Amino acid sequence: MTTLRRAAVIAFCIHLIAGLSMLFVLRQGLETISELRDRFAFLIHHRTLWTLGWFSWTLAALAILYFYFIFADVHFGSWRSFALLLTVAALGPDLSAQAIEIGVLPSLASRAFNSNATPELFLTMHRVAVMLSGFLANGLYSTTALILTWGARGAYPPWVSIIGIAVGIFGIALSVAALLDSVAGMFWANLFLLPAILLWLAAVAIVSHRSEKY
Repeated sequence: MTTLRRAAVIAFCIHLIAGLSMLFVLRQGLETISELRDRFAFLIHHRTLWTLGWFSWTLAALAILYFYFIFADVHFGSWRSFALLLTVAALGPDLSAQAIEIGVLPSLASRAFNSNATPELFLTMHRVAVMLSGFLANGLYSTTALILTWGARGAYPPWVSIIGIAVGIFGIALSVAALLDSVAGMFWANLFLLPAILLWLAAVAIVSHRSEKY
C-alpha cells in the first residue's frame, strides 16, 4: 500500500502540472482559440512553452501507466495483464500524437503564417493527433480505469469507486467528442475529466495511507 500511495501521489502531481499547462498554455494553440492566425502566432512565438506543455502530458501518460501497474498489482492478478496491456497499447498513439504536436505543428504553423499558405496540412495533422491521443489513447486509458476500479471496488469505500468510474465515463465521453470533432464536447469532457482524475488519485492515496496505519 505504501507503493500504491506513492504511485498515486506521483501521478496526481504530474497530472496537476499537465492540467495547468493545458489551462494556461496549450489551449492557446488549440481549437478553443477560434482565430487560426492567433493559434499560429502562439506556436511560433512560444514554441518552448508549447513543447514543455506537451512534455508534461508525456510524463502524465507514463505516470498513469505506473499507477495502473501498482494498483493492479496490489488488488488483483487475473485482470492485471489485460488491463495493463490496454494502457501499454495506448502509449504508442499517445506519444505519436504528442510528437506531432511538438515536432510538426509549429513548423507547419510558421509556414502558413509567414507565407499565407493554406492551413489544410496544419489542420489535417492536428486532426490526426487528436484522433491518436484524444480518441484512441484516451479511450484505452479510460477503459483501463473502468476495469481496475470495478475489479477493486471491494477494497475501497463506494465514493472512491464512484470517482474512478466517473473517470472512465468522462474519458470515454472525451473519446466520443474527439471522434465527432466536437470542440465544445472535448472542452466540457476535459473540464470534468481532469478534476475527476485528480480526485481519484488523491482518494486512492488517502485510503492507502489509512490502510497503512491500520
